[in-house]
Amino acid sequence: MWVVWRQQRAIVLAFALLAVVASIWMLITGVHEQSLWREFLAAPCKGTLGRCQSLQTSIYNSGRFDEVVIAFGECFAPLFALILGVNAVAYEMEHKTNRLAWTQSGSRIRWLANKYIASVVSLLVVLVPLCWMFSWWVGATHVAARITPKVFTITGFVEVGCAIFCFALAVVIGLYLRRPGWSLAVGLVLFAAIFLGFATQVLTSFASPSVALLQSSQESHGSASGFYMLGGAPADSWTLSNGFAPQNERGVPSAIVLNTSTNSMYHCESQQTPSIPEPTCARRLGLRDVQLYVPAKQYWSLQSYEGGFYLLSALLLAGFSLFAVRKVKQ
Repeated sequence: MWVVWRQQRAIVLAFALLAVVASIWMLITGVHEQSLWREFLAAPCKGTLGRCQSLQTSIYNSGRFDEVVIAFGECFAPLFALILGVNAVAYEMEHKTNRLAWTQSGSRIRWLANKYIASVVSLLVVLVPLCWMFSWWVGATHVAARITPKVFTITGFVEVGCAIFCFALAVVIGLYLRRPGWSLAVGLVLFAAIFLGFATQVLTSFASPSVALLQSSQESHGSASGFYMLGGAPADSWTLSNGFAPQNERGVPSAIVLNTSTNSMYHCESQQTPSIPEPTCARRLGLRDVQLYVPAKQYWSLQSYEGGFYLLSALLLAGFSLFAVRKVKQ
């Protein structure tokens, strides 16, 4: 175990230092933006756009680097874990230092198990405090509702699950490619494909959407989740889609109903010149403008689904790698 730590300590310490620097930056910017938002949401502004123009400008200017922080948060854990995984297996196999461990210091399974234990502990020590800091920062800056895809990954514990999965993925790839550069590149591409596919195609199927009636006149307003449009989904929710549904429709309309009704609206509006106004078409067809959204109360259940997916996948990859390492030729 001590040998494993000596092999990876430079990587762990470098990322730990980077996490500390990022945390200090988030603390400074978070406190500043939090104070501005608190003043903007209180009287006399009350979160209304145009009422306190100078304060509103200060809020926009203070958040100009928020997107950089979010991008950093999304990349930090996967990159950290992939580099650890590549260093643990592919680097050793390329330089053939694994042969000494396999012939003198125990079995191959023990060799790989020690790498898993030491690396996962290192990931947890660095990432758990950083994830807590990201969660606080998202709330302090009012950058977005935490259930929205924009910040969903860097809050809660999904980022930790992603990191453990990335490490296990890099270990499996390294066992076969045995080249650090190629292993890292393949790991990045595979994880990006899995991450984007799950977030866009799978996660929404676990959500139970609600319906909000979309008002014809909307007004932008400030809230604890940033700026949002009054007259639709709540500020702390995840908006899925807009469309039209029959006025007598009960419950959440299906995708087929939304598409059919929305196409009917487009056809109604364009069938004459000049085009028919949207409210007129809606009354004629008996439709209403609706918005589907995922309420904030489903945040932890969705975190459990995505985080559980990555942890279970990591467990399967770890089991496969412990089996496969016995068959790998020296």
